[in-house]
Amino acid sequence: MVAPSQAAAGPLSISVSGNRFVNGAGQTIRLLGVNHPSSEYACVDGYGYNDTHQDDADAAAVAAWNANAVRVPLNEDCWLGINGQPNSSQTEETLTPAGYRAAVESYVAALHAHGLYAILDLHWSAPDTMVASGQQPMPDAHSTEFWTSVAKAFKGDPAVVFDVFNEPYSPADKRSGEDPEHPVSWKCWAEGGCSLHAYANTSEPTTHTYTAVGMQALLDAIRAAGATQPVLVGGLDYANDLTGWIEHAPNDPLNQEAASFHNYMGKECDNVSCWESEIAPVAAHVPVVTGEFDEDNYAEPKCATKTPSTFDQDYMSWADAHGVGYLAWGWWVLSPQEKDEAGCGAFYLLEDYGGTPAAPNGTALHDHLLSLPPEGLTGIAPTAPGPPAPTPVAKPAVTLGTFAHSVRAGGASIAFTLRSPETCTGTLSGRTANTYAVTSAKHRRRRISLGSVRFALKAGKAKTVVLTLSKTSRRLLAAKHALKVQIVVSLTSAGYRPTSITRTFVLRAPAGHRHGHARS
Repeated sequence: MVAPSQAAAGPLSISVSGNRFVNGAGQTIRLLGVNHPSSEYACVDGYGYNDTHQDDADAAAVAAWNANAVRVPLNEDCWLGINGQPNSSQTEETLTPAGYRAAVESYVAALHAHGLYAILDLHWSAPDTMVASGQQPMPDAHSTEFWTSVAKAFKGDPAVVFDVFNEPYSPADKRSGEDPEHPVSWKCWAEGGCSLHAYANTSEPTTHTYTAVGMQALLDAIRAAGATQPVLVGGLDYANDLTGWIEHAPNDPLNQEAASFHNYMGKECDNVSCWESEIAPVAAHVPVVTGEFDEDNYAEPKCATKTPSTFDQDYMSWADAHGVGYLAWGWWVLSPQEKDEAGCGAFYLLEDYGGTPAAPNGTALHDHLLSLPPEGLTGIAPTAPGPPAPTPVAKPAVTLGTFAHSVRAGGASIAFTLRSPETCTGTLSGRTANTYAVTSAKHRRRRISLGSVRFALKAGKAKTVVLTLSKTSRRLLAAKHALKVQIVVSLTSAGYRPTSITRTFVLRAPAGHRHGHARS
């Protein structure tokens, strides 16, 4: 397999051959690189087509990391010019659909000029007359129109890949949502037809319902437009679940189909055991691209988990050995306020737009890409003959026996009751399961950190651990009355394997504290 920098030396085109991608010279390649957000939100927030950094200098900076691909999130309304989008509410420039499309095409051309493949991703969408101000559980009728138009625009570009829908999910799945009346089965994922509530700003449910469009219809729209490029299709649970992918994947008459997997700490498939049992079998049949991944940001002051993680390195090494591609999120620079509010979930790769990598995710990706050898990355390297190595005896994992919670009066903290059969130390951290815009930069919506706390448990003894909520999460809880949150409890104990346990539930403001803003 050729390294990213070498892939650019051959013809810049990409297609699927069996369970791998090949370039125009027939060499096996993987898609390795970054996500550059902004084309999905800038146009509906009314200040531009993107963050003004999607240009030649940006493409050169990405290429300097030895990447070979950039994923570009797009907005359904802005591309199609529907529902009043793009708007010019925060700029003197008149933003138009033609201008938006031209900006995307210009950035794709800049990427290609630096040997980079472009992955065009339908990231933000909305049904009917709703504005595409965030993610939806499934595509809508506009989505087929979107892909018909995008495919026609790029059908002559052999270095483009189409990512048909960012992160499908079922609102009835407790891993993903809290709407048991509106499930998305794998059948609906493939064929559409199920009824769903639409969401505003990604996380705010509305009373507006729409009929989901399936992945097959999106693929059909691309092919009907005459485009023959590879198509990426993400699984359920925000593309973290590929268990039903092989059985239900849409049929592509051109056999140019690949699977998209998103991998973040705290999701169900964030570990080697799951990668081996659920991702590797898919990769044996079709190419797999990790469209997004990141480890929790232990380097941020507002993240109490200060122990450096090896998640990024572990996953990239696993993916290298299994021929799986990966693109980290996100190629942008965050303000100090945004970093504080995101805490452990501050996912960014850059210190500046010149390409200086930011720890931990940026430095991990940058250093790893530059370390890749020119070959040997299509699968597990052959080993020299000899006696088999002894099978190591695995240590038992430290366990959590009791987990209960209650919001304390005033809504400023949560009391957790924890118990473990083992004497151990640990960290409890939390963040919202959904994304919110709470900063002056309203176009950036992200999961809000609840805070974190360290603790120690004695074997068999229950202990109350109090998590003081961050100022932003307190105000958000008071305003929303209820928040779906994700709590991660990380435990370590001598003689045991470290464990992280994730619990997702709805946090409700205590009675009498549901009006106005929480006291800070």
